[in-house]
Amino acid sequence: MKPTVKIASLLMAVLMLFSVFAAGCTTSQEWSYKTDDEKLAIGVYLTAMYYAYKDAEAIASKMDDYDASSDSWLDKEITDKAGNKEVASKWIKDRAQLRTLEILVLNKEVKNYGATVDSAVTEKIDTDAELIWHYGTTNTQYLQYYSFTPMKEILEKKGVSLESFKLYAQNFKLRDEGALGMTTEDSDLFDTNFSNNSARLFEKLYFEGGSQAVSKEDLTKYFEDNYVRITILPVQLYESTTDEATQQSKNVAFDDAKVKQLCGDLDKIAKAVNDTKDSTKAAETSEKQIKDYTTANSLQEGAASTSTMNKNNANLKEELDKAVKELGEGKATTVKSGEGENAIYFYIFRYNTESAKDDYLNSGENDKTIIRAMKETDFEKYLETLTKDFKYEKSDSVDKYDPDMYFVAKDPETTAVEE
Repeated sequence: MKPTVKIASLLMAVLMLFSVFAAGCTTSQEWSYKTDDEKLAIGVYLTAMYYAYKDAEAIASKMDDYDASSDSWLDKEITDKAGNKEVASKWIKDRAQLRTLEILVLNKEVKNYGATVDSAVTEKIDTDAELIWHYGTTNTQYLQYYSFTPMKEILEKKGVSLESFKLYAQNFKLRDEGALGMTTEDSDLFDTNFSNNSARLFEKLYFEGGSQAVSKEDLTKYFEDNYVRITILPVQLYESTTDEATQQSKNVAFDDAKVKQLCGDLDKIAKAVNDTKDSTKAAETSEKQIKDYTTANSLQEGAASTSTMNKNNANLKEELDKAVKELGEGKATTVKSGEGENAIYFYIFRYNTESAKDDYLNSGENDKTIIRAMKETDFEKYLETLTKDFKYEKSDSVDKYDPDMYFVAKDPETTAVEE
């Protein structure tokens, strides 16, 4: 994201105009895959290839010899989150084909299971897709401060229409650059199996009454093994000010004495908590002392947040992620992230599992969240199995497109896109 003076006023009115002009428009008349009942435009496949490309790029970027200024990484072997090894360009094409075929499979299975697709959800996904297409984000409140890359600028010139983009969105979630906390490394979040059609089929399989419904016992066991209830208090070791000359905001690090005081007091709270043998009393100690600390240091009310999360998929900063996974019940720790004018000191406390269960389980929506975490991989394999046995026809047009069509050279020093 980069600063801009763009204003978000009249956004929805403009979006409606875009929708009117886009209706019925198709960038390319080519098709990609079809069955006797349905034919998908080439744009659907090219959208799938783009997201597969971004996933592969995120994996490759972690390799020691990765060069952002060259597309040579496309010819190198990568290892995906499932442990599969493949040359990046082939992995991208295979995944793009899989995703495209899964759309055909999903449409068929949703009908077979009699799953009801909520029209309100369909409309919401279409609207979000249009926002991402035209503005790069659904979080339109940020448009007055930042500019995002509209997917239209990337995909339309490759042969993708808005209709194809929206069809993809009805089956797989789209990347939203304006989502809080998102980074380009969070690729696993951008292409999951929980959008409209896929969510309805998932419910028919694994929710209560489904053909493969998860038992209460299995759900509880999974929660106990994977979920934690934690409090996190982030303390900035800097202040934000405005440069008088440029009128731009900037961060200025606190002096050493202030940093020592802020960090030292949190360390003392963590020690007091850890010296408390009973986890319930430890929670009481943590809550009281963090409240006192917040008041004493004039921190914003509610600065400390408490939530229940899957510790294996918490999407936290690396330092926090490691701390949360290692923290025992009724224990506290402190972690520093960043340096100088970007440094933040975190206090983390973990409640005992029983209190977490009392707080989180037995809520219909929370139970569904746990089941999604439990069965996402199984669902992925289920769709892949159906796809392998699926009868379809592939267009010759598919093989005209290669992943390097999405490569944009970047300066390896600044990661800026080269003009």
